[in-house]
Amino acid sequence: MDINKFFEGKMVSKIRVGQSGADVYELDGNSILKHVKRESLEGNLFDTYSKEALFYKSKQGKNYLPEVLNNEISENEIIIVLKKYIPILREEISDDLIRKITKVLALIHNDEIPDFLSNSGQKKDVLSAERIDYCLKGWKNVLNEHPGAFNETIIDNIASKINEIIDWHNTEERVLTHGDFHFENLLKDSTGNILVCDWQNAGIGGESEDLSFFMSRLGADGAVFDSNLILDSYADAIKDIKGENLDIDAIKKHMAAANVITSFEFWHEFLHGNDEDRVRGVFDKMVSDFKILKM
Repeated sequence: MDINKFFEGKMVSKIRVGQSGADVYELDGNSILKHVKRESLEGNLFDTYSKEALFYKSKQGKNYLPEVLNNEISENEIIIVLKKYIPILREEISDDLIRKITKVLALIHNDEIPDFLSNSGQKKDVLSAERIDYCLKGWKNVLNEHPGAFNETIIDNIASKINEIIDWHNTEERVLTHGDFHFENLLKDSTGNILVCDWQNAGIGGESEDLSFFMSRLGADGAVFDSNLILDSYADAIKDIKGENLDIDAIKKHMAAANVITSFEFWHEFLHGNDEDRVRGVFDKMVSDFKILKM
């Protein structure tokens, strides 16, 4: 592949080097180019970008995706060129925006699962004793950065129940999921339609996982939102698409499970050195969701 052919005669500005090794460029102010080389990545990260490129190919033309102008995949290199859109900011949150976002998420969850993702629907494995111990110590280290501010006992309780929570959560119906559904991955076109980008984590999972992650990220970033509005709007969208009534109580419980699992396993890795309020936002939500589960 010759990336320079995309640059010829264009005004090019490098936006950033992606956290996983992707180079991102803006071309003529109207398109975005993502360039990935296997040699620049660690582990299986190249495979996640391959997944994204394959997803764009399999779902080309879907109204929840940005327009793909070019999409090239080889064994060692990927180039994706997308039309440039307007980012959505948390400050723009309104009831109307929430309804638009949840409608798009419902469309994704009810879309056909591409064949190449058929092997990505394995249910989450229970955590090993070593992994549980690592997460438990990680959380205690975070809490100990704020002496006397948090009750560590609940973390021990969550650690003792985490595999029971995972087993129950695995009973949820499986759908197509985005896997990283948050504001940075939402765009809008000139007429206000919502589009979703960055599909490296696309897979098969429970609908509650995208919902839970979306709200968890909003809460961790200090955004003010109405969780009931999000769920009611999502249920309305499901009703419109499938003609079925969503069991919101079951979704809430699965969302609680998804948030407890994600928060316990991963959030401690991002909270070291953060102020007490940010830690409390994630910690208190994890604790309240654990209580919802009554395990």
